[in-house]
Amino acid sequence: MIAFWLRLFFRLTAIAPRWVRTLKPVFVRLAWWFAPSIRRGTDANARRIFDDALDSRQRRHFSLAVIGYFYDFVFDVGRSLRATREELSARIASVEGHDKYVAARSARSGAILLTAHMGSFELGIVALRQMNERVHVVFRRDRIDGFERLRSAMHQRLGVVEAALDDTWTVWLRLRDALRADEVVAIQGDRVMPGQNGVEMPFLRGHLLLPSGPVKLASASGAPIIPVFTVRAPDGRVRIFVEDAINVPHPLDERAMDEAMRKIAHVLEKYVRAYPEQWLVLAPAFAQ
Repeated sequence: MIAFWLRLFFRLTAIAPRWVRTLKPVFVRLAWWFAPSIRRGTDANARRIFDDALDSRQRRHFSLAVIGYFYDFVFDVGRSLRATREELSARIASVEGHDKYVAARSARSGAILLTAHMGSFELGIVALRQMNERVHVVFRRDRIDGFERLRSAMHQRLGVVEAALDDTWTVWLRLRDALRADEVVAIQGDRVMPGQNGVEMPFLRGHLLLPSGPVKLASASGAPIIPVFTVRAPDGRVRIFVEDAINVPHPLDERAMDEAMRKIAHVLEKYVRAYPEQWLVLAPAFAQ
């Protein structure tokens, strides 16, 4: 049933985007009222992000804003089904820190592009494809088959290579070899997916379990980790930010792992603090 409604939503978005856009306020409030798990999750995250500085009314406002940005994300997926690459590129307002990206890529040792569940990840991929011929996207297949087919179709349209973590541990060997061939790997760094190993790191007013895979992959391949974030602008387009590269030594000892993970936590924290409503996490994110 969920798959049916998602497919219907995406098709309607592709056919009548303005009509679907008008449904946003209704959907956001219905989701908040009839999904108690979302209410609890966003409220718990608000307490960790803002401490107890927000009262119940302000936390409710925060929750509604997060759901609204999540709606925008799903809306973007639907619109992308029929959009050309040129139309998608027009939705990118700016790329800030491009010089940092060029500098990190000058060694031609591949690159691990570390991002977060923020803004519009798909539009970020469009920008990456403009700068790189081969981009591998690391993900875990969704339990909803309908959504997964649509996402795979979109990846194919964007010309990226899928790297599903469901395909056994050998996927990491393929990614290592791709990086050694000076290709690019995009991976989410703010959430541990099932089957991944994580390291608990201090984060805002709590601790967040962050995946250690990107650091291990960087050490094994010699590729730098380049943090890249997409943030939605008021006009609906996205701004892309590139941060300083994180270099990981080989062999990787405990001290080097801790230093790299702290740098990752720090840069993730910077963007969650600056754009808390755009962090698309509906479940409790913090370990403690």
